[in-house]
Amino acid sequence: MATKEHTSRIFDGELNHLHYLVLEMAGLVITQLDHSMKALDERDIKLAEKIILRDREVNCHENKINEAALTILAKRSPVANDLRMVMSVSKIVVDLELIGDEVVKIAKLILTLFDSKSADPNLQLLRDIMKMGQMVSEMLEQAIRSFDTCDVKGAYTLVNEYWDYGDEYQAGIRRQLTFVIEDPRIISRSLNIFQIMKSLERCGDHARSIAEYLIFMIEGKNIRHQDAE
Repeated sequence: MATKEHTSRIFDGELNHLHYLVLEMAGLVITQLDHSMKALDERDIKLAEKIILRDREVNCHENKINEAALTILAKRSPVANDLRMVMSVSKIVVDLELIGDEVVKIAKLILTLFDSKSADPNLQLLRDIMKMGQMVSEMLEQAIRSFDTCDVKGAYTLVNEYWDYGDEYQAGIRRQLTFVIEDPRIISRSLNIFQIMKSLERCGDHARSIAEYLIFMIEGKNIRHQDAE
C-alpha cells in the first residue's frame, strides 16, 4: 500500500510539473504577443528584434513539454482523466507554438513597416491593429486562466462568446483598400498591414482552440468543428 501511495504521489507531481510547464510557456507567448503590439504602437524596431530572438525560448518550452508528456505516457500508461490531460496538453502546446510563430511574423513585418525607407502607415489602421491585438490577448489570457484552474465554464464562455476580431479584420481591409485606391504606391505597405491583421486573426482562432481542448480535457467532450452547448 505504501509503495502504491508513493507511486501515486510521484505521478501527481509529474502531472503538476506538466501543468506548470504549460503555464510557463503560455506566459511567455502572451508576453511576446503584448510586446509585438507595443513595438507596433511605439515603432520600436529593437523590441521587434528581441521578439524574433526570444522565439527560441518558446520552441524550447514546447520541446520540454513534449518530452515530459512522452515520459508520462511511457512510464505511467495513464488512463481516463489523466490520459485526457496529457493528450490535451500536447494539443494545447501546438496552438501556443503556432501563436508564437504568428507573433514572430508580426515582429518581422514591423521591421519592414518602420524601415527608414518606408512611409509611416495610416494611424487609423494602426489603431485597428492595436484593438485586435488587445482583444486576442484577452482571449488568450482567459483561455490560460481557465486551463490553470480547470474552469470549464470559462472555457465554454470563450468558445461561445462573440469576439469581433474577425469583423475588425474585415473592416481594416476595407479601410486599407480605400487608401490603396487613393494612392496605389502604398500597395506594398498595405499588404504588410493585411498580414499583421491576418496573423492576429489566426492567434484568436488558436486561443479558441485551446479552450476547446480544455473542454475535452475536463469533460471528455470533443466540441471541435461543432457548436458548443
